[in-house]
Amino acid sequence: MPVAQAADLAAMTEAIFEEHDRDADREALQSLALEFQNHLSPRTAVETLQRFKWYGRHRHDPEAIISEINGVTHLFGDERELLATAASQLQKRRLNGRFAIADTLGAAWALANTAPSQKDRSRKNGFEFFIAPPGQTLTALQTLPPAALRLPPDTVATLSRLGVETVGSLLRLPREGLATRLGRPLCDRIAQATGEIDEPLIALETPSDHSASLVLEYPTDAMDLISDRLERLIDQAIVDLQPLHRGVLRLRCHLDFTAHPPAVLESGLFAPTLDRSHLTRLMLGALQAHRLGSMVTQMTICVAQHAPLSSRQPSIFGPDFQSGGGDDWTRQSEAARLIDVLSGRLGEDCVRGVRLSDDPLPESSVEDFPMTTHRMRGRKVTGGRVTGGGPPRTTDLGRRPIELLEVPSPITPIDAGGREADTAACDHFPAAFRIRGSSQAVHRHWGPERIETRWWSGPLIRRDYFRVELVDGSRLWVYHDLVATGEQKRWFLHGRFA
Repeated sequence: MPVAQAADLAAMTEAIFEEHDRDADREALQSLALEFQNHLSPRTAVETLQRFKWYGRHRHDPEAIISEINGVTHLFGDERELLATAASQLQKRRLNGRFAIADTLGAAWALANTAPSQKDRSRKNGFEFFIAPPGQTLTALQTLPPAALRLPPDTVATLSRLGVETVGSLLRLPREGLATRLGRPLCDRIAQATGEIDEPLIALETPSDHSASLVLEYPTDAMDLISDRLERLIDQAIVDLQPLHRGVLRLRCHLDFTAHPPAVLESGLFAPTLDRSHLTRLMLGALQAHRLGSMVTQMTICVAQHAPLSSRQPSIFGPDFQSGGGDDWTRQSEAARLIDVLSGRLGEDCVRGVRLSDDPLPESSVEDFPMTTHRMRGRKVTGGRVTGGGPPRTTDLGRRPIELLEVPSPITPIDAGGREADTAACDHFPAAFRIRGSSQAVHRHWGPERIETRWWSGPLIRRDYFRVELVDGSRLWVYHDLVATGEQKRWFLHGRFA
């Protein structure tokens, strides 16, 4: 409640006000998660939050701990004994909680947070256990409210107005209509809870095997001294990587201060390296961007991510041949060094590359990504399909245009009589198109090639693409929008061939 309202209430009682310490809450939850990781399962994580609060959440802070228990249940006897062990960890800290086991992360969260309390599911110590038998996830979710799927408040309010009071009622509705009217996030949450798509579990990082720590004899804020100690710690942290022919991809520095909370600095690299001077410069750059609030008392360097080094033979005619030395294989290319330095100065999200994506829509065929961020890709569900001859191949140069318009341009089809037409049938293909006010006659065409999205990608997109050769010899890539209705334009110019 607002502080002013709480103060009026406190005037009538013997209430005590304490400021909410969000950082302390997060640290306590992180500490408990690490304890679960050590005693229950190595794959343990604190729940990840999206941009907006979920329904029923008073604070936008993590409140749940998630563990993957496949392969560890037998160590405790059965699932209930595993939950009893978890409950004992909370009891040592004088905390209470609700526990659930299910086939999916979303279902377990739903049961633990919204399942009604039942006496036969409670232990004597007051902890509540909810276990959905294997393969019975849908049955366990049937009677829970839609908010159990971790939905935004506005989505829950809309479902309530529509009379959807349980997850079972929601699951009986057609997905296509839900995606169109309520958006893709709702369909994603349903798919995650039912196990149709995977939901990643970002496990807590285990202590690095390649690390070095130093407690300073006297606290200091002298940059020259800090720089010297950083270089020595980096040398100690990477010494075991060279025999393995592996290099650093992400370096982390943990600093403890005399009067301020600890700080964690990270530097990602475009390519693995063991160049000590380069790693030191990157970490010093990250340190200079962080204002030292007080003196440093302890420093820890750890290799958060490493990868095999790529061998590189210096040219006999190039400058690297004289200066490379015997450890040239531990170094990066000049381009990689430049990317590392720019990312350190501007931020990892500011230096980006471009790569092909799995999205079938032509305007989404490429995506940008941070060039110094290396993450393992999990199983990915594609968002559409291409029919009518299969997807384009690199050897089939005539299937895709050289120039793709940033925004498809509406065009008007014209029939043989010079009147406006709107048909996509191959035997009634328009005789001409009006493009930017001028009529362009069609000589011949190829198609259609159907490109459409799936229900989980949001509003339905369904297009028939045609390759069109005009009388003047120019070739266009146009499509017919099969979803457009009423006065909406149906034909669009999307690209031009060379």
